[in-house]
Parts: sequence; structure tokens; C-alpha cells
Amino acid sequence: MFVFGWGLPKEFNIKTIQKLYNGMGWVSEWSGKTVSGLIIVLVIAIAYDVTARYIFSAPTIWSFSVSYMLGGTFAALGLCYVYYYNGNVRVDIIYSRLSPKGKLIIDILFTVIFFFPLFFTLAKLFIQDALFSYSTHEVGFESVLYPVLWPFKTLLALGFSLLFLQGVATFVKDVAALVKGGREPW
Repeated sequence: MFVFGWGLPKEFNIKTIQKLYNGMGWVSEWSGKTVSGLIIVLVIAIAYDVTARYIFSAPTIWSFSVSYMLGGTFAALGLCYVYYYNGNVRVDIIYSRLSPKGKLIIDILFTVIFFFPLFFTLAKLFIQDALFSYSTHEVGFESVLYPVLWPFKTLLALGFSLLFLQGVATFVKDVAALVKGGREPW
């Protein structure tokens, strides 16, 4: 009745892991669906600028800044959604031929070796950059709009932090599945 050698009943561990995984999945789902609307805003902003520039010879001063901020926000906050649905690109030449247990071992190994160090570091650096941007009232000099950057940098930090947390949740689920012999843990 005891799992992982922790001395806790099996039902408590699996139910707790499932609740944490599903909770983080809900956050990832919400994040991905929320920012998906930014694509429409981004397309409208670019279409407006192209129309103003080439038809009316009146380019906007805000389009470039808005475009890279919306695109960066969309990408950063959509990462955890993609990871939750296992939509990342991978080379399946070897991986697809492995058993479910073998796939879990590869996923766990690469998560520990590559994912955790890389995305923990990126989340930490983006958080530090957002805090610095806020404390110095940093503005962007890429266009004459000179936008305030801390909201954008905060969203980038949030996106990479959510990706890291989704990675932790998926890792814990994968370990639980490996303990069950490669089957779904719940």
C-alpha cells in the first residue's frame, strides 16, 4: 500500500499528483487559450500598418513595437500549453520505436538533464530582467513610440515560469507512470 517508499498511502500520493497535474494543466490550458486571441490582434495591427504604409504612405510609429510585444507574449504564454499537450517537435526515428516504459525513461532523463536546468535558468533570468525593467522604468528604443517594457517583460517571465511549472507537473506524472510500469498513473 505504500508507494515511492515515502510511507504515505498510495491513494493519497496518486490523487495528490493527479490534482497537481490537472491544476497545472488547467493553468496551461487557460494560458494558451487566452493568448490565442492575440494572434487576431497581431494580424490586425500588421494589416493596419501595411495598409497605412503602402496605400496611404503614412506608416505607423507603433506597429513594430506592438508586433514584437504581441508576438513575444503569444509565444511565451503559449509554451506551457504546447508542453501540456506534448506538441513539441521531436525526432521520432528512435523514440517512436520504444515501448511506453522506454519513452518515459527518455522523457524523464532528458527532462532532468536538459529541461530543468535550461528553463529554470531562463525563468529566473526573465524574472530578474522584468524586475530590473520595472525598477528602472525601462523603455524600448526600437521605434519612436518608446514603449514602457516592464509589462512585456513581466509577461515573458510569467510565460517561462509557467512552462517550468508545467514541466515539473509533467515530470512528476511521468515518474508516477514509470512506477506503474509505463501505464497512465490514473
